[in-house]
Amino acid sequence: MGLSPTGKLVRLQAVGLCVSLALGTPMTVVYAADDIQFNTDVLDVNDRKNIDLSQFSRGGYIMPGTYGMVVHINKNDLPEQQIPFYAPKEDPNGSRACISKALANDLGFKEDVLKELTWWHDGECLEERGVQGMEVRGDLATSALYLNIPQAFLEYSDENWDPPSRWDEGIPGLLLDYNLNGRSQRQQRDGSNTQTLSGNGTAGANLGSWRLRADWQANLERQTGSGQSSRQQLDWSRYYAYRAVPSLRSKLTVGEDYLDSGMFDSFRFTGVSLISDDNMLPPNLRGYAPEVVGVAKTNAKVVISQQGRVLYETTVASGPFRIQDINDSVSGELNVRVEEQDGSVQQFVVNTASIPYLTRPGSVRFKLAAGKPSDWEHHSRGPIFGTGEFSWGVSNGWSLYGGALAGGDYNALSLGIGRDLMLLGALSFDATQSRARLPQEGGTLSGGSYRLSYSKNFDEYDSQVTFAGYRFSEQDFMSMSEYLDARYYGTRTGNGKEMYTVTFNKHFRDWGLSSYINYSHQTYWDRPANDRYNLTVSHYFDAGRFHNLSLSLSAYRNNYSGGQRRRGLPLAVDAMGRQLDGELQHHGEPQRHYPSGRVLRPD
Repeated sequence: MGLSPTGKLVRLQAVGLCVSLALGTPMTVVYAADDIQFNTDVLDVNDRKNIDLSQFSRGGYIMPGTYGMVVHINKNDLPEQQIPFYAPKEDPNGSRACISKALANDLGFKEDVLKELTWWHDGECLEERGVQGMEVRGDLATSALYLNIPQAFLEYSDENWDPPSRWDEGIPGLLLDYNLNGRSQRQQRDGSNTQTLSGNGTAGANLGSWRLRADWQANLERQTGSGQSSRQQLDWSRYYAYRAVPSLRSKLTVGEDYLDSGMFDSFRFTGVSLISDDNMLPPNLRGYAPEVVGVAKTNAKVVISQQGRVLYETTVASGPFRIQDINDSVSGELNVRVEEQDGSVQQFVVNTASIPYLTRPGSVRFKLAAGKPSDWEHHSRGPIFGTGEFSWGVSNGWSLYGGALAGGDYNALSLGIGRDLMLLGALSFDATQSRARLPQEGGTLSGGSYRLSYSKNFDEYDSQVTFAGYRFSEQDFMSMSEYLDARYYGTRTGNGKEMYTVTFNKHFRDWGLSSYINYSHQTYWDRPANDRYNLTVSHYFDAGRFHNLSLSLSAYRNNYSGGQRRRGLPLAVDAMGRQLDGELQHHGEPQRHYPSGRVLRPD
């Protein structure tokens, strides 16, 4: 037990012990008021006048002073630190723990809550009564300060994830990443030999927070017996540097890069980009998943399950709670059970689905970039441009996203909305408008592109349907890469009109089967359409001592423009990470057919 600065606590406890031994009934506990009444009749008259026990009539009273205590915040702990106890002005005979501003910053309050905190004792101590539902209790017997704070007021924390304040930049160093492939061929016709060695990878250095990188690829070919000399080639395809920006949960990249966008087509450029990086978030806060919101009457256990399987379980403090760390792979109908300390139970259901354009409630993702388009040979071409896009989780189910790309004679604007329809699935729609001026055509081309996406899980049938996208583009709509090709090379590639893809997944768990069906259709304004069909069936099984074996059979068919077709029937067997696969193919044009086959040995 800690001691007060004067040591009076020990002396008074000794007096109380003597009284207890003498009378056996030293005090009466009044539960209604949590007060303790001491019987002082056994004391000498003079002692009664000199000893004031009124301060100790309150349960849990701690004399003013400073004590070393371990701080417990709900389920988390902070290291031992010095906690002052002061007598408040409104109650000179009482005492309250002083939570300093430094300690308050370590409690994990959300930023908006921190701004609204109030203070007492000349602004030194947190006024816990200003935070609804917050409780503070000191215990000298365990040298601990217990803080009970409603979870809704706290930032996310995870015992398996370190916050940015604990991140380390690492040590300086050099690296070389490589992938090499070699091949030797002999021509029986003329006896010539050909040896080739090719490779690619990344070279770089780590300097403080910066990562310097250069991508390379090389090819070496040597021929003998044919009179041809050796050939060698080394290309540095990309130079860039990047670093983490922890305060923004993003990555800053400088140099040559490819536009990373969910709304605009990618192209190569030289410049700078700043992009939200989900890898800086705790694993359970990445991607999209709904948040579960409720109110606990007491300290309660919250259990989230699906079809009887527990997916998530945690304990929350009394008051409002928000559970935001459900894994992003969870979708469908979720059953929520809140078990109170008094034995009562609350139950409700949350339905969810997911598509790429949904963002967790209250979160914002962004992508910013600026620079100048460039080509493979590091030459800049085209106008200086700037682009930015965002996705904002407006509420538990609604997401708003959009972006703009401005580059001189080419400009594009996009806006969309995503909706988690709960029981009915998830839906998103966006529209992009482009405007491009081509001097050689003496005018401006303006057109729109419209995209619709849908996804739905059918838990009762253990299947999922994804209408991954329907996109319609007007004839004069152009992406940035199409604009650059048209302006600087005089060619118009792409010029797509309609594109849609439908995907269906179905599991037959009793038979150990999983099926996947995909169909895509692409039409163009200036050439025939393309179609692709794909069917995959997988069987998972055990054979004797071998477990987790899989046998997959796929069938696909591609119909290209001009009447060309390609069919395939791949077969793959996977056993303990070693794969054997083969394929029968048939491709050709009208009046011409080319059957072929291949078998790959195990690695």
